Parts: sequence; structure tokens; C-alpha cells
Amino acid sequence: MKTSRVLGTDRIALVTGASRGIGPLIAREIAREGNHVVLTGRSPEELQAVAYDLRDKGADVSFLPTNLVQPWAAEALVQTVERERGGIDLLVNNAGGDPQREFDRMTLNENLDILQLNLIAPLTLSHSVLGEMLQRRRGHIVNISALAGRVAFPFTEAYAAAKDGLIGFTRVLRNDYRGRGVSASVLILGPIRGAGQGQRTAAQLGLKLPPFATESADTVARAVIDAIKRDRAEVVMMPGPGRLVKAAMDYFPGLGPAITRISGSTATMQRVIEYRRGQEHAAVS
Repeated sequence: MKTSRVLGTDRIALVTGASRGIGPLIAREIAREGNHVVLTGRSPEELQAVAYDLRDKGADVSFLPTNLVQPWAAEALVQTVERERGGIDLLVNNAGGDPQREFDRMTLNENLDILQLNLIAPLTLSHSVLGEMLQRRRGHIVNISALAGRVAFPFTEAYAAAKDGLIGFTRVLRNDYRGRGVSASVLILGPIRGAGQGQRTAAQLGLKLPPFATESADTVARAVIDAIKRDRAEVVMMPGPGRLVKAAMDYFPGLGPAITRISGSTATMQRVIEYRRGQEHAAVS
């Protein structure tokens, strides 16, 4: 395996969504490669806790709280990192999520916030770091997407649009700038156990994510490093035949709803929606 030019000593990595879920695990793996990792997320308290934990394990990390739902926040974040640390060699756009509510029950602005967090912020961050990367002819951008962008997963209209858009963005970005020293990879996640929104939702509903149908959060974190070292274009994080299912859905989009129905995902998401309705009712009571 070749040594990546964006991993090692004196390299700066920026990981978004690093306050919880898969983010801290990704940051841990990048730090193990000898990089300084700047953690960012919405919660200063959670970020600080993650930073202290990683430092206790020998990681070289710092943190900058940022709410990427705010349109101006991404550019300001990159400017701060470049001013305090120098140019960013590796950007991991991991921040994302979905409120798991019905499209029509959310306001337009709530849906636009989903697009902002999951698509516009990664585009803005990528645009903001690209100039310095091109000057050094060294850089890698990793985007964390989801199979929801391809499988017509129920009640994820804005989220699916964002995640599918992130796949297309990565493909074109990679093609346009790889010859100039800046590459890009996308991880397309299926159900993940051990961390992340799916795991939190399952815990809320008292469900267990089956190991045979999921990938572990640690596996995802290691896959980020592999994607960088091997300069991989796309990594589909699904066990067994999941990759073939994803490929089939690319050719036959109508398979998505049938697969979610047969697998029980539609029924599960209906339970999630009913749970979220209950939360909304309790909040206004």
C-alpha cells in the first residue's frame, strides 16, 4: 500500500461532525496516521470531551465549534483553521443527519436546513480548501454519503437529495482536480451499528441492528483511511451482497422501494415517524 501524501507528520486534517457518532472514530484513525486533526461540530461541550479523550490516547487534536447549518459558517471555519494551523491537507465532510420526519410536516426552511447541512456545507468547505490545496498540489477531500440517496428510503426526501448530490459532486470534483494533485473520495454508507443516527434511532425504539446486515462504525473509520491511501473513488459500506444491490439500483431505480418494503425498512421507518410525532406532541403539550 502506498503512503498518502496527505497523511503523516505536519499534515492538517479537518473533520466535521466530530462531536459524536462516527466522527470521533474517523478523527482517531486519521490522528493515528500522524496528522493533526481539527475537530468541528455544533456542541462545544461534546467536542471538548472528544478532544480530551483522543488526547489521552495520544492523538494530536484541536477543536473549533461550528454550526454548519449557518450559511456563513463553513468559509469562516476554513479561514480560522488556515490562519491558526496553515493549509488543510485533508477534509472529511462527515457532518450530516436527518430529523426523520415527514416532508410535508416540516416547513420549507426545515427542509432547506437539511440540504444546507448535508450538501451545501460540504460543497462550501470543499470550495474553501481547494485553492490552498491546488497551490501545494496536495490534498484529499472525503465525503460521507449514504445509500439513502439511491434506495428511495422512506421519509427522507431532502436528505436523499443531498446525499445523492454529494455522490455526483465527488465524482466530478475528483475528475476535474485529481490531475492537479487534489483527489476526492466518497463513502456510501448503508446501516451502521455502534455509532451514528441509525444506531441512536434504533436505541430509542428498542431495536437491535443485525450484524449481518450492517457495517460497524469502526469499519467505516478505517475505510476512510483506506480510501485516502488507495485513492479510491467510491466505497460502498454494505456487507455481503449489499454492493451488488446498490449497483442494481443504479440501473433499476424502481427496485429501491421494493427492497425497502421487503427488508422491513418501510415498516421500521413508519415506527420512527410515529415516534417523532409523539415527541412533537409531547413538546407542545
